[in-house]
Amino acid sequence: MGDDFLYMLGVVAVGWAVTVGMRALPFLLFAGRRREIPPQVERFGALVSPVIIAALIVYSYSGLQWRTAWPYLAGALTVAVQLWKGSPLASIAAGTALYMCLVSCGCMTAESEMEYGMAHPLIRMTEKGMKFQDRYVTPQQAIKELERRRVPHDATIHILVDDENAYRRASLVFRGMLAKAGYARSVLITEKRASSSSPIQPEKRKDVGR
Repeated sequence: MGDDFLYMLGVVAVGWAVTVGMRALPFLLFAGRRREIPPQVERFGALVSPVIIAALIVYSYSGLQWRTAWPYLAGALTVAVQLWKGSPLASIAAGTALYMCLVSCGCMTAESEMEYGMAHPLIRMTEKGMKFQDRYVTPQQAIKELERRRVPHDATIHILVDDENAYRRASLVFRGMLAKAGYARSVLITEKRASSSSPIQPEKRKDVGR
């Protein structure tokens, strides 16, 4: 316990020394009336803020999937208000207000992220038929949905089966179909024991569902 405490104390002390030292270094180098800031440092300082802001803008927009181009008006409005008023507070407030209005109108993303895995199987085989999430589909439609939702081909496709008959139907229906479409990793699972899953291997495994 004592060694752990000393280790954490040392980590905090080193972090504090580095932070304070980096913040105090400019004042130590350029303090006083006779110590003028070199022109190169001034030019670099003038470029740092725009570069950081530009990097933040690119990072923010790169992770978004917009259904329409209208939500980009929030960024355009922010820039316009800044150029007009020259007030960061006014420009940020105007852009944020427009962004929230567009989000509330449903203009934000193309589709919400889809969860999939053993806890969230995409395909379910029932007595009535096959379901992709909550919609009945054919096997071809299920594969098209996987491609439309951009599910990676190396992802494991979990197929939930309700009973033994559904288990056999799933093994017959998807034997080769998913593999031909590029989804070579398919697993049949049951609600009772999802941990005891059985992989579908069309070419090697011939006793699936028996």
